Amino acid sequence: MQNNKRHLTRHELNASIDVWDAQSDEHLGRLANIHAQGLMLLSDSALVEEKLYSLRLTLPQSLVDTGELMLAVDCLWVKSSEVEDESRHWAGCQIIDVSNEGLAVIELILSRLRRS
Repeated sequence: MQNNKRHLTRHELNASIDVWDAQSDEHLGRLANIHAQGLMLLSDSALVEEKLYSLRLTLPQSLVDTGELMLAVDCLWVKSSEVEDESRHWAGCQIIDVSNEGLAVIELILSRLRRS
């Protein structure tokens, strides 16, 4: 696992945002937190470290009208966690490709999180 130093504050979400593999349409998990350069997700099955993923995030309309956010990430680390006999996996990812519209959506999400 890499020793990454965060330069941006990650914002925890109070909305449920599902994360899907955009190529296989497999449900990968739920977004735990996000910032403009990265995100962390919680899943039932472990992602693969140092693998590139194309993600589709399903956004609630109460958060943003666009419905989905598409982005590409590099999975930097994966950590397993046993919680009440339920195996979960945390994955930290760096955003490596996102459209200008996608960046605007992330900024909108962050601005709404800062106000709540």
